[in-house]
Amino acid sequence: MKGAALLMGTVLVAGCTHDAWKISGSAAQQFAEEYGSNFKTIVLEGRNIDDNQTWNTAVTTQVSVSVVKAGTLKIYSANPFGNTVAPLYESVVDAGQQVTATLIRPQNVTTLYATILDDEGYIIDNMSFDASESEVSVKFYASESANNAPARRAIQPSFTFPEDADASKFLDDVPAGVGKLTQNVGRCNNYIDETWQGELNIWGAATAEGNWQDRSGGVLYIKGNCDFSNRSFYFDGHSELYLVKGATLTLAENNGSGNLQQYTNIYIAEGAKLVANGELKLNNGLHIFNHGTIVTSKLSTNSDSWLVNGGTVTVSGKISVENTLSVIENNGTITAADLNTAGSGKVENNANITISGTTFVNSNDNTWVNNGQYHTGNFIYNAASDEVINNCRLTVDEDFNINLGDNPGNGNFKMDAGSGVVTKYFNGGGNWAKSYTTGWSSFNGGPFYIYMGAGSVFEVTETATMNATKANYGIYGPEKGDYAVFHAKEIVAGAAEQGYEVTYGGNLYVASDSHFPNGWSGQYPYIAIKGNAKVARFGDAANITIQATACNPGYNGGVTPPDPKQYVYFAFEDMGTSDDFDFNDVVVRVSYPDANGVSTVELCAIGGTLQQKVFCGNEQLGEEVHTYGAFGDNTKKFVKMPLAVLGTVTVPEGETVDKLDIKILVTKKNGEEVLVEAPKQGEAPFRVTVTGNAEGKWFWANERTNINDAYNKFANWAVDMTTDTDWYNHPIDGQVIIW
Repeated sequence: MKGAALLMGTVLVAGCTHDAWKISGSAAQQFAEEYGSNFKTIVLEGRNIDDNQTWNTAVTTQVSVSVVKAGTLKIYSANPFGNTVAPLYESVVDAGQQVTATLIRPQNVTTLYATILDDEGYIIDNMSFDASESEVSVKFYASESANNAPARRAIQPSFTFPEDADASKFLDDVPAGVGKLTQNVGRCNNYIDETWQGELNIWGAATAEGNWQDRSGGVLYIKGNCDFSNRSFYFDGHSELYLVKGATLTLAENNGSGNLQQYTNIYIAEGAKLVANGELKLNNGLHIFNHGTIVTSKLSTNSDSWLVNGGTVTVSGKISVENTLSVIENNGTITAADLNTAGSGKVENNANITISGTTFVNSNDNTWVNNGQYHTGNFIYNAASDEVINNCRLTVDEDFNINLGDNPGNGNFKMDAGSGVVTKYFNGGGNWAKSYTTGWSSFNGGPFYIYMGAGSVFEVTETATMNATKANYGIYGPEKGDYAVFHAKEIVAGAAEQGYEVTYGGNLYVASDSHFPNGWSGQYPYIAIKGNAKVARFGDAANITIQATACNPGYNGGVTPPDPKQYVYFAFEDMGTSDDFDFNDVVVRVSYPDANGVSTVELCAIGGTLQQKVFCGNEQLGEEVHTYGAFGDNTKKFVKMPLAVLGTVTVPEGETVDKLDIKILVTKKNGEEVLVEAPKQGEAPFRVTVTGNAEGKWFWANERTNINDAYNKFANWAVDMTTDTDWYNHPIDGQVIIW
């Protein structure tokens, strides 16, 4: 194939230096004048060309970058987080190096992004900067690894949760020798069943030693179906109450479930059931050990009271765990509408808890520990306790909200190695005051910490909002061991252009389809990337696999695609007709130079029938364009991948691709040769120079389609080059070649 042979013979052209030779003629001059007149009439609708118009969408900028971390420095024209962006510049750099580069940016782009990537393609440093001036400086945030959490296994709170009662306390039947209670007494050791008539009123009697402070109601066994829903049930404190297998105790709404007394231990056997029609109140040292079933409309524990559940607890309303070491320990199944902790309330889940509404952790002295499967509608952590710990799987249907206040070193959400959180939305620093039907009432933000163990996964299926507001607060992986993964569909800033919206630290991978860009608020960065933390460019952290378990949703990373190349496109009219302004007669593109200054020149399109050769300076690149099989069979078939490589050129240091002397030599039908090159400032062009979009592409017009019909802002830019500077990024459907 000719193309292959030509590739073997490409020449290296140093800078495409322009020479003075030209081929001209009176006919060509007359054609150019007619072309210019028609261009103003047809393309510009009679308007005049801007006197400063160069027909080049590229702007030259000198950028000086002070590098903090070693890696590959890339400068992008668009946010590299979650986007496929072609770099404007690329160079391997050492930590502390000063880099100065002359590069070109698209005319409409004034914000650029300097990014340091590691060998795997992860972002380890990133900063946006204003590139509107001809010379700019970029500084990265200098930080060391700090406030990281070590790899953990089974994170234990300082509070020791109670042991379950001994198996001997859960009875199949009333013990032998225990008599049936026949009347209310002071202190007893009896049982009742469904034959009991009237109210129960067992008052306390002094101990055998005559101590009235420790008076006790004694011991009572419940057998059969004992329904006190319409009568009083009073059993004095410092007692023991047993629901034997098959028993049901139903308590009245008003004075039954609230009459369970202090320092009483209640044991509910498997197959037994406690029904509280109103609120089931555990006060002043009341301890319930459940292996059966508890059903109530509301459940509260206060003042050193415990519920240790090994059976099933169903609460139609809210569970409140409040003040003075109140405890709920779950080794079975608990379901409720809401769960609130306050004061020094303690909750530990070792099996299954399902909260259809909101779990609210709201005290500096709370303990909330999940060692099993905890499923909740919303999770609000709005305090600064140091003992909010997820050792297994937390699933949140809607919002995970965390706002700990300014308490450095105290107050965080801990995740064990291998644990997992899955939530629809994450609000880091979010105000918990939300109506779940009307949305956020406000969003004030605030500090937060999440410490993740090795191999743990925090999965946000929709949007993660970062609003930490202070230095160091954010999300951390372990200092040692395997990485943790924080993954969200999108990560947004809670407050625009605010310093320290989030810090990523430790051995942490962060991945998202879309992440807000970094920048500066005064001297503070929006995002601080510390230690070994890495941010994936795209939606998946590449080459990372974490096995799914009962505790962990698992993570299967994708493959990081290579960056596309950035190009400058040179689009020509070949002087075939003076009223054709499609600028597709010859389209070539030149890549931004590599580290050695070498660029590749490729043939993109042939829309003209005249013979044409491409030159850079005095050197011809390739052969006559119609000899390339990809295009020669049909002049309206503009693209066939891969594009034909015409050759390579070397861009001298300090110069830019758009200034290369790329031109075509046209042989007209009468044999006359005419050179089409860079237009003169303010005159009608035969060549337009266009920068590629963020992916390095530009879409030229269909055959015989006026460029202003293909890009309806082109004419505005032609008559005022400060207007509609992004015209080349807005093609009209059906009027351009999409490839």
